[in-house]
Amino acid sequence: MAFLWILFFILIFIFNICTPLISDDFDYMSQARSGNSLWDLILQEYNQYMTWNGRSVTFILYRIFLCAPEIILKFANSIVYMILSMLIYFNIDNKKKYDVTVFVLVQLGLWIFGVRFPQTILWECGAFVYLWGMTIILGFLSAVRYLVSNNRKESVLSCALIFLFGWAAGWCNENTSGGALLLLIITAVCIYLTEKKVSRIIISAIAGNVIGLGFLVLGPGVRSRASSIEELHSGLYGIVARVQKLTLLNEEAFLILLIIFAATIIWSLYYHNKKGDNVKQILFALRYRIIFFVVYLATVYALAATAVPQIRALFGAGIFLLIACIQGIVDNLRLDNDGKTDSTKQMLSFLYGSVIAAMSIYLFFQIIDCGAMLIRIRRDYDERIAYIEQQIAAGETDIVVAQFHEDFDNAYTCAYEMELTDDPEYWINVQYKNFFGVNSITAIPYDEWEENYSN
Repeated sequence: MAFLWILFFILIFIFNICTPLISDDFDYMSQARSGNSLWDLILQEYNQYMTWNGRSVTFILYRIFLCAPEIILKFANSIVYMILSMLIYFNIDNKKKYDVTVFVLVQLGLWIFGVRFPQTILWECGAFVYLWGMTIILGFLSAVRYLVSNNRKESVLSCALIFLFGWAAGWCNENTSGGALLLLIITAVCIYLTEKKVSRIIISAIAGNVIGLGFLVLGPGVRSRASSIEELHSGLYGIVARVQKLTLLNEEAFLILLIIFAATIIWSLYYHNKKGDNVKQILFALRYRIIFFVVYLATVYALAATAVPQIRALFGAGIFLLIACIQGIVDNLRLDNDGKTDSTKQMLSFLYGSVIAAMSIYLFFQIIDCGAMLIRIRRDYDERIAYIEQQIAAGETDIVVAQFHEDFDNAYTCAYEMELTDDPEYWINVQYKNFFGVNSITAIPYDEWEENYSN
């Protein structure tokens, strides 16, 4: 398993290095590097909190890392990705001590089914909002789970620390932080029903999470940003339209995972029904995956409370669903067995093994192909930056650069979705212009640029 951890870290680090800085990265880097101290960065974030965005915990981290060399930023992002994968692994019950199968399932799930992987994990601005935010949230939930399940001493210090951790987790991402709160409430109810009391750890965690979520959703900038979004419908019709759009986004992002989850449920129901278990016993056996599935649904449809965002906002919901799916597979293979080796159970092991093998082969070819394309995109990007700096040194203030080669587009980049255009007033062109301090930057197709400007 250590070998696999190193292998996937190397892969994600390479993909991070080969992902250029994109659109908002330039804008925020300009802001961050104009500051002279940490206090300046805090003031910048306070201004954003008051005017545009309430996700202050992740954005202050983003500003800090933008002040460091790019390689440090890429390395830190890769480490956080691996931490998230280990947190998902930690939240799977009934696994072996060093369970290679579960770890591989986690990696396959993230690389293949991670919602908008290029935008939520590789693009720096998106990574801090979604990858780093979800890592903080799931880290908080995992800490609570560890303290409660291991009956750790409920000292004042541990309650205070979990309260602060909950505050940070609540201040990360609107719908995902809300999903974390729902999971805590469900946990508290389950503990109360069985033990007739709730630990101070859970109470402290809920209190911190509620306060952090309050700072997030009640921020002036959130209201300002929401009011700037126009929708065709309002009132009840608007809510119905949002639910419909979210359902379509849900289908686009999670159809295969939902099929996998349903298959694990059907198999477990078949097994427990054959065993003669009653409804209470069945629900108890399926409780972990059902809880994470309920939290996933709530995290998706909580977005109906506001204007429907881009699909990447479902990233956190996808992590909850991924945990539910992997838990279902592990339960099918480990619990729904009784130690027997009849042909039906052998067939199930063969089926799951074949699916895992097929996904691994698919990912292998995707990584090879897309990795090569990312390296070429990075070369285009480095040439672009070098050319801009060369032109600035020569005294040019209206600069024409080459767009990325169209043939290099692939499933693991969002560079083409946020690319420079031939309009110098386009918002991404303006971000480049402001970053480099020139009058204008325009981009044209690579072949045309090479013919007219490369020399």
